[in-house]
Amino acid sequence: MKVFFQYNKEKDIWSLLNKGKNSNNSQTPTKQYEQLVATFGENPTNKTTSAFIEKYIGDNNFDIQKYIEKYQKDWDIIANEYQKRAEIIFGLSLPSDVTGYLSINSRCPYSVENNYFFISFSSLFPRGIVMHELWHFYTWYKFGINEEQKLGKQKYNDLKETLTVLLNLECMELFSESLFDKGYPQHQELRQEITKFWKKEKNIVRLWEHLTQ
Repeated sequence: MKVFFQYNKEKDIWSLLNKGKNSNNSQTPTKQYEQLVATFGENPTNKTTSAFIEKYIGDNNFDIQKYIEKYQKDWDIIANEYQKRAEIIFGLSLPSDVTGYLSINSRCPYSVENNYFFISFSSLFPRGIVMHELWHFYTWYKFGINEEQKLGKQKYNDLKETLTVLLNLECMELFSESLFDKGYPQHQELRQEITKFWKKEKNIVRLWEHLTQ
């Protein structure tokens, strides 16, 4: 499995229109969506969003190709080691290459079905975002295919988001600078429970059973 970075304007439009206003884990609009609405009103279209994105990229002097190269180089430094650790923990490999689409949006949705995630131009530490998003992919292939329907979308969402706390326990030195996986405020108690369990027993299946019993 390899991760490749690209920019696709249609994907960027989709990200801003569909995930800029809110998401499963946050009802707060992103700064970019707020600016979009302030410029074009409450119901921006694909056309107006396209124009906004072009201006936003120009105003911020985003050199798209340089960002692609920068993110690729940064990720490639740790890609093999990260993949090795994730495969040991989850006991599986991801079946396909994954694309990281750059976006002006500061919220980063993903699609396991279509093998992509979004990463913001404004990411100060992009490898942390990649590690987090790929963890969702591993979680899906290990548990989500069978468990989401049984648990319900909200319960599964909460669990897959909290499982990224394991990055702080198993991949800490792969982060750049002093970064770590923070998680959402509503998941902090469950993240503490996962941390406590993992320090006693590093078994992802038993951890999942503990969380879902």
